[in-house]
Amino acid sequence: MNLTRSARSIAFTLIELLVVIAIIAILAGLLLPSLSSGKSKAHSVDCLNRLKQVGIGLRLWANDNSDKFPWAMSIKEGGTKDSPEWVDHFRFASNQLANAAVLTCPADREKQPSLTWQKLSADFNVSFFVGMDARESYPQTIVAGDRNVFGGGGGLDPSWNKFLGDSIDAAWEDTIHRNKGNILTADGSAHPTTTPQLRELISTSLGGGTTNVVFSKPRGIL
Repeated sequence: MNLTRSARSIAFTLIELLVVIAIIAILAGLLLPSLSSGKSKAHSVDCLNRLKQVGIGLRLWANDNSDKFPWAMSIKEGGTKDSPEWVDHFRFASNQLANAAVLTCPADREKQPSLTWQKLSADFNVSFFVGMDARESYPQTIVAGDRNVFGGGGGLDPSWNKFLGDSIDAAWEDTIHRNKGNILTADGSAHPTTTPQLRELISTSLGGGTTNVVFSKPRGIL
């Protein structure tokens, strides 16, 4: 008799355990997407703050160089326009930027922060493109942004011009911020954008003092 009661007690306990496990699994299924979304938002905010720091550094550099960013000036003039190393676009402004790690978006799984400017590699450490036609004197031109942008002929230098009208095909890939991305403009402000907002910013840039918008994505030796 005692054995029978013991067996029933164990069976009942196992059923309770299975119920508890099932409840935990359901709760985990409900909570994990929220936690993942929260982490994604935190990464996006961190990325935006880093882009703002980049903007401050580049504007300081431009203030000392005829209101031009490094890629708008030749090496003879102290810039990076004809430099064989793409990463020089940022490295030349190292005195104005906080540190090399600021160039890596925390949501970019393909890139790792660099601890030093000497070891900085565009292929492995830089998450942002540069806007080749940006000028500090034209506040709405696009200086930099997340590299997960495509369109404009594809490749590493997507481009658009003012003759396209409403045919701007820029879009965000689902590789860093879930079909979203951050953009830095020449007035020093940084904006989280969707694809429609990105296209609007490009259109505004084209109407704000430049005939072309060219995004130069990170790469190795040119």
